[in-house]
Amino acid sequence: MALFYYKLKSSIIISFCCIVFYQCSQNNLESEDTQDNILNKELFSKVLVELALAESAANLNIKGVSVQKIDSVYAFDPLYENKVRKSQYDSTLIYYTHHPKEYKIIYENVLVVLSKLEAKHSLVKTNAIKK
Repeated sequence: MALFYYKLKSSIIISFCCIVFYQCSQNNLESEDTQDNILNKELFSKVLVELALAESAANLNIKGVSVQKIDSVYAFDPLYENKVRKSQYDSTLIYYTHHPKEYKIIYENVLVVLSKLEAKHSLVKTNAIKK
């Protein structure tokens, strides 16, 4: 009887180890496949900056168009302009939801770029007013 329990216990341990190793190898394969579909940090930052600018322009209605024409006048597409597929953008967002520290660094970079653009615009505006 003890021999039976020993064999059963050994079989369970071996089965458990096989499952764990299989899962680890699958996770590694999935992460490698996923990495190919994730935007690099520079491109992702650029897309986020352009999305923010597009949203701001549409919300401010800087061209003063009627509500019915907003979609056609503000037809910004930062994904298309940067040759980024929607699936790449979505995969990148999913990746960074699991890596919030990395996303925070990227987002801080986006804020710096937007702040520089705002400062540059304010300077141009101030110089135009002085003339």
